[in-house]
Amino acid sequence: MASTATQETFAQRTIEGRDLWVRVPPGYDPERAYPVIYEMHGCSSAATREDNNVPVENHVGDAAIVVRARAAANCWDTSTNGPDVPYVDAVMDDVENAFCVDTSKRFMTGYSSGSFMTHVMGCIRGDKLRGIASIAGGQAGNDCTGDPAALLIHDANDNTVNISASLGARDNHLTRNACAATTMPGDDPCVVYDGCAAGKPVVWCQTSMQDHSRQDQLAGPIFWSFIDGLR
Repeated sequence: MASTATQETFAQRTIEGRDLWVRVPPGYDPERAYPVIYEMHGCSSAATREDNNVPVENHVGDAAIVVRARAAANCWDTSTNGPDVPYVDAVMDDVENAFCVDTSKRFMTGYSSGSFMTHVMGCIRGDKLRGIASIAGGQAGNDCTGDPAALLIHDANDNTVNISASLGARDNHLTRNACAATTMPGDDPCVVYDGCAAGKPVVWCQTSMQDHSRQDQLAGPIFWSFIDGLR
């Protein structure tokens, strides 16, 4: 289905008493099915905490719809019986009923707390997501559905979320996507694992001396390069 929105800006929508923001690309065509990127923000006490995201929208051009969700509290509640998992489900339903979305090309990105939320959704809704990309957080899943492609960035000197969180999530995706233990170089500083199932790459990017920052100058282009390669 199609809906109208101001192009290249995040337009606010409300579902079940909670807000979300949708940015349609320049030249949005309601008859063209677009990939969609759902962004999960990092913890923030700001009223606009949904803005605490890697700005992938600066790199997508006219190629994708970008959606910002907002946790019920400052950080995401990743429990399946909490308020945020059903909200994210409702966000996807709302966007995909209102705009022209290619549902085979759903993506999710996250920073910090949003990375944990992204990996939870990549487990319990993995059959609905084409790929996920995260920075500074991760959570290995159990009894997951589907096997989305995955890119993970984490700094070795992160003093807020230890790199082991993302390493565990990475290894979970390596198993789910049948990857080998060997790697080949990707976009600096990333490596791409060999032998993954067709169309299910796993990419690991380890930085240093960046602590828990979003690393927008690195993460924005790399997130989009990864997603663009899966479209």
